[in-house]
Parts: sequence; C-alpha cells; structure tokens
Amino acid sequence: MTFFSLEEIITSDNLVHQGIFHAPKNPGKKAIVWVHGLTSKFYSDPKLMKLFADMSDEHGIGFASFHTRGHDYVTSTHKLDSSDEKGYVHETIGSGVENFTDCTKDIDAMVSFLVSRGYTSVVLVGHSTGANKVCYYAGSVSDPRVAGVVLAGPMSDRYSAGFDAATNREHRRIMEQKINEGKGDELLMGYDFFPLTPKRWMSLLAEGSPEDVFNYRDDVGALSAFSVIKAPLLVIFAGKDEHADRPVEIIRNAFDAHATSPVYKSIIVPDADHGFSGKEALFVKEIVSWAALL
Repeated sequence: MTFFSLEEIITSDNLVHQGIFHAPKNPGKKAIVWVHGLTSKFYSDPKLMKLFADMSDEHGIGFASFHTRGHDYVTSTHKLDSSDEKGYVHETIGSGVENFTDCTKDIDAMVSFLVSRGYTSVVLVGHSTGANKVCYYAGSVSDPRVAGVVLAGPMSDRYSAGFDAATNREHRRIMEQKINEGKGDELLMGYDFFPLTPKRWMSLLAEGSPEDVFNYRDDVGALSAFSVIKAPLLVIFAGKDEHADRPVEIIRNAFDAHATSPVYKSIIVPDADHGFSGKEALFVKEIVSWAALL
C-alpha cells in the first residue's frame, strides 16, 4: 500500500495550502513536486499520484503534490492573520480570480517544504496551466534548489483548439472596458468554461500577459520565457492533445527550436489526451526516469 501524509504549506503571503507527501523507503536528496493545472486540485487524479509515488520510491525520490491558489473554480482558503482571534481569515482564491504571477509564492512554498524534509534538489513538474506556472517560475526566479523542470501538456490557452480571433478580440474589448470602469474583479459567466473576472481573462487569454508563456504560434517573441530557462528541462506532449490547434509535432518543433537549456529533452506520448488518460504509467515513467538521471 502506498502511504501519503497529509501536509500543509504556508506561502510568503500567508496562504495555507493542503497537499500530500510520500517519503521513499530509502530517501536520497531529490524530490519531485507536482503543480496541478487550471481549476484542478492536488488530489484530482489519485491514480497518477500513486504512480508518481511508487515510481519515485524506486529511485529514492520524494514526491509531493499541493494545492495552488488557483485550485477549483472559485473557493477559499485560510490566510494566517495574528490580529484575528482564530489566527486566520478566509481568503477567496481559485482559477477564476487568481493573480497568475503569485504562482511564484506557491511554488516557492512547495520547494521550501521539500527542503525542510531534507531534500536538496527539487524537480518541478507542471501540468497544463501548472506548466505555465512552472515555466514562469523557472524563467523569472533564480532558485538553486530547483534541479530540473518538467513541462507537461504545455498548450497555449490563447491558441487552443477552436480559437476564434474575432471572438477573442471582442471579449478582450469587453474585459478592458470592465477594467476601465473599475469592474476588473467582477465575476463573469460565459467567457470560458468556468466563471472568471476580467482581470483573470486578460491574464489567461490576452496576448503578452505574463501567463502567455506558450505563445508558440506568434511570429515575434515566441516562447521568450521558455527560452531563458537554463535548468535541466523536459517537455512532454500528449500525442492527441485535444487543446492543440495544430499537429503536436509542429508545436514540439517550436519548443525544440527555442530551448537553450544545456540539458534538454522533448518527447511525445503517443495517442495520449491532454490528461494522459490511459497513458499514465508511460507518462510518469518518462518523467521519473529523467529526473533520476539528474
């Protein structure tokens, strides 16, 4: 039986995130942390978490997965506050309202947790929007504790399958108007599959936002955040990713052309969907085997 302990991390801005941790039987100094995607949560795929723990265990690698401030649609978490008699207040969070650049605080807290458990080398594995966050972190934060970076399913939200430029322009006009009217934090329905604020829409779907790191379709400035990552880097694509607007091989070629990490690898998991459903064992094996060699 695979054992996970239930853990909490506290970010530098005092948010409390829950998660799980698996300590291998014969631990080394390396650990993997999973950063979940848009509207997801740390426990969204128990099968995947068990595979990561079991395969990491074989190499003496620790494994952890935590909530980010973007878990679920709109929810709340505790924020430590010594002025309150309970010691905390409730903070509204979730994918619909989060400030993307604050992801650095979440990831830093995850890495710090693993370091507190005795690990000195942490491999960041981000899936979907989690890959955006890991890419942004690795490209903007100098963190010597990070031994490697894995971007899994790194698809553009702005150029996802079914993207319509005219609709995108009209929605952007509406969002900018709302923000100019002081309604940037108003929760709106009907502009994506989940409720989100105008500020969040601009982050997720406007060209040039800090979150727009996977702009592989652009003629100018494509993958600029990705191209500055010097840490060992693995990019893993789903062969039949339903969010791809073009053949995955072409997207992979764009990443390969912009990679500057001296330790770089990209692979495609054949016939896999965005969540690697039914291909989890191969997906996890590729990541853990790569991490073990670092």
